[in-house]
Amino acid sequence: MVSEKMNPFKRVLNVFANPEKTFSSFGEKITWKDLWLPVLLLVLVSMLTVQLTHPIQVKESRQMITRMDNLTDQQKEAMLQRISTDHVPIQNMILGGITPIIYAFFMAVIYLFVGNFFGGGYAKYMTLLAIALHISMVDVLASIVKIPIMLAQKTMMVHTSLAMFFSDFDLSNIWFRIAMQADVFKIWKWILWIIAFKVIYNYSGKKAFVLTGIIWLLGAVLTVVLQGFSPLA
Repeated sequence: MVSEKMNPFKRVLNVFANPEKTFSSFGEKITWKDLWLPVLLLVLVSMLTVQLTHPIQVKESRQMITRMDNLTDQQKEAMLQRISTDHVPIQNMILGGITPIIYAFFMAVIYLFVGNFFGGGYAKYMTLLAIALHISMVDVLASIVKIPIMLAQKTMMVHTSLAMFFSDFDLSNIWFRIAMQADVFKIWKWILWIIAFKVIYNYSGKKAFVLTGIIWLLGAVLTVVLQGFSPLA
């Protein structure tokens, strides 16, 4: 892979316009100069999402608590009193800001392991981390698209997946949970990872598709299973 120097702003824009160019721009030595912009955008947009959607999250949390049959009325009341609609708790803002960064660090480990161990190629962790953070710009775009809809419909359950064709948004329905995985933005990120594997590892399109597809499929299955244990299910 021959790296091409590119400024941070152009790298982020090319994630959408020319992802091959962005991925091929990461050289042997990745520094925070290569990562500061996607990190900043992820933190700011995530914290803004928490801030803007807090009243909706409070409303849906209250509804969830009242439906929890394993709690006594006294326990429910105590939990409801702890939920404030007046202001966003600072810990929620901090957690909201760092969660996507932690997720990117974790996903870089997963893709590095699959690409290096199962694929038989070689790439450095910082290269995969840079790619994971830049691919997360799709999540930033997803938030920009979804937040106005959430605010207009007053619900966090906004779908850009096959789940939108279900009449009832019911997490107890396994087919609904499966349909949620066929999300436009999730599939877009998968396609970007395929491109990244082709560029970074010089894998064929088929090999990149299979290796990244395994990760995507396992992630989808895990999500479907965990959602089945949600209090909303």
